Amino acid sequence: MGDWFSRKWSQISLNQVNFYTIVFILLISVIFASLLIYDEYKDFLKTAQNGIEIAKGVPLSSSLSYQDLPKTRLIKVMVEIATLALILFGFIVGLSKIVNSMISRDMERFMEFFESVHQKAEPILPNDLYFSEFKKMAGYANEMAMTIEEQKESLQQLNTSLEERVRNKTQALQLKNSALEEEQRFSQGLLESHKQFIRYAIHETHTPLSVIMANIELFTMNEGRNRYLAKIEAAVKNIFSIYDDLSYLVKKDQIDYPKRPIDLGEYVEKRLEFFDEVAHFSNLTFHYYQPDFPAWIQFNETKLQRVIDNNLTNAIKYTKHGEEIRVGVECSVGECLFWVESKSQKIHDPQKIFEAYYRERKKTDGFGLGLSLVKSICDEDAVEIKITSDNELTRFEYHFKKGNGENTST
Repeated sequence: MGDWFSRKWSQISLNQVNFYTIVFILLISVIFASLLIYDEYKDFLKTAQNGIEIAKGVPLSSSLSYQDLPKTRLIKVMVEIATLALILFGFIVGLSKIVNSMISRDMERFMEFFESVHQKAEPILPNDLYFSEFKKMAGYANEMAMTIEEQKESLQQLNTSLEERVRNKTQALQLKNSALEEEQRFSQGLLESHKQFIRYAIHETHTPLSVIMANIELFTMNEGRNRYLAKIEAAVKNIFSIYDDLSYLVKKDQIDYPKRPIDLGEYVEKRLEFFDEVAHFSNLTFHYYQPDFPAWIQFNETKLQRVIDNNLTNAIKYTKHGEEIRVGVECSVGECLFWVESKSQKIHDPQKIFEAYYRERKKTDGFGLGLSLVKSICDEDAVEIKITSDNELTRFEYHFKKGNGENTST
């Protein structure tokens, strides 16, 4: 009940207070008049009772006139009391109306002030208000309005400053973007020129390399093998491997590389024959573990050559002097495995060696692109790579999905 009364009282308006005040005054006036009338009526009854007792010894006509006298007085008193109560009620209501109108006028002035305070609020003049409490409140309200106005002006200045700074920053960024776009176009032109140069260089390199290899073979056929010529042949084969890597990098995004059935064991054996002279020049030997049956896979020959050649050249490059490089091909039910292992220094970060331009031993020749190229090919064709390396042995494994040997003539 107390909560309900508090909630209702907090929602009451000034007009409702005025109405309830009038009702309360009316109720008090009615009660006051009723009490006076009731008291007068009791006196009337007492007087009437006394008059009846006196009238017992008086003639009838005289007795009646004597009884009518208190009744007339009672009616007169009741009329006077009612009139007085009505006058009192009207006076109090009028006074209440005047006071409430004065309060309402002051409150309306405050309402107008607070409604317009978010714009340009006019200050409240204390002389326009009736009550001293409201005049004191007007002083506080005016101070608050001045503070708000100062803060608004400060915010406007800050917004203006921020807009100017944003405008300047935007212009600076636009200039920088224009410069970056110009640099990007220049860099793109340089990159395209660089690619074009590599294409021309690769194209022009192929012919002299082929001439050198052909003359080496002709000289060997006519004059026999020569120690110095063998060194030249090994170096040319290394150049051929680098040439093939560069050629694939330049063309891989421009041409399609279709798959075909390839006997992995036979193909690895051919590549070992190609690099045999290179290994012999480095005082290394190959030991090949052939599969018991043909190891057919469905793969592109150019991509397969890049995987095998890079692993063989890396093995030649990093195997310890005078050791043996073991290479093998194995087949199971669903896959064919190509592996290379040899004695070399331990690989400390097996995953990082597949990053472009990364080399664990800086003094070793090369650009660090071979294994990065191998990793991209294996990712494209779902070939799983496994590496194990310790202080004694390093082993690379490549797990190819098994294919079939149909249409091998292609």
